Amino acid sequence: MEPLGQDDFAAIEGQLKDCVEQDRRYWRVNDVKCDAIYTAKTYEEFADRVAAAHLRPLERSDYKKKKNSGWNQYASREKKEYDE
Repeated sequence: MEPLGQDDFAAIEGQLKDCVEQDRRYWRVNDVKCDAIYTAKTYEEFADRVAAAHLRPLERSDYKKKKNSGWNQYASREKKEYDE
């Protein structure tokens, strides 16, 4: 039997990272299911909550990253061209 090489360790590390992420995802969805089973009023609401389990709430820092640009950048560009 040959000793394990660097490629083998890299493959094992990749598999471990994938398994850990799958485990996190499973428990996150499971927690949402356990909460929604008692609080959801309809099956559609339950299904929507489970489908959105991967989302996280916005934090204050997310709002600071917002660009201060108009909704329609092309309309504002045309306005500038007409003003000149």
